[in-house]
Amino acid sequence: MRAWIAIVAALASGCGDEPVVGPNDMPPATAAPGAPAASASVAASASASPALPVVQFTEADFVESDDARDPFRDFRHVFLRKDSGDRAVQRNVKAAQYALDELKLVGIITRSTQLVMLQDPTGFAWTVTTGEYVGKTELVRAGGADSQEVAMNWRVDRIRPTDVVFIRDDSAHPDIPPTTRVIPLYPDESTRPGG
Repeated sequence: MRAWIAIVAALASGCGDEPVVGPNDMPPATAAPGAPAASASVAASASASPALPVVQFTEADFVESDDARDPFRDFRHVFLRKDSGDRAVQRNVKAAQYALDELKLVGIITRSTQLVMLQDPTGFAWTVTTGEYVGKTELVRAGGADSQEVAMNWRVDRIRPTDVVFIRDDSAHPDIPPTTRVIPLYPDESTRPGG
């Protein structure tokens, strides 16, 4: 390594007017007073560095607290918006943004698979079969001592050749009879084909 430094210094000194002096080549007469002593103390302290202290861990160091928390803990629940008015029912509901009154019954298939076609105000047609939930969730005041509001949806109960029977029941209160609603395919007899 020193050979390379000597070669580079020799080449550099031949190219310019000023000689190139390395950090070890400085004469002691031009050095600042106290500089050799400072550099000697830095070199001595670097070579004789003290050993790192040994840290002893206990079981309490691995218990989660305010001072030491788990870095892998999921804190997303803290930042989620909690809406007290959100009482949505956790089930698959078709045409969930429209009330049952806004949906129009446009077709019934009663042959192999019974299907109903409901059209929303935008013109989109929804196919629904028996047992599926339809329409916007409605808050209904349940009977009883507590009289709290319950979120409920209409469910297709029966599909008949000329109408569909929807029911709305409260599974938490099976003693209360379900509400029934019948929607005819032809609400006006004048719109019936051949009528």
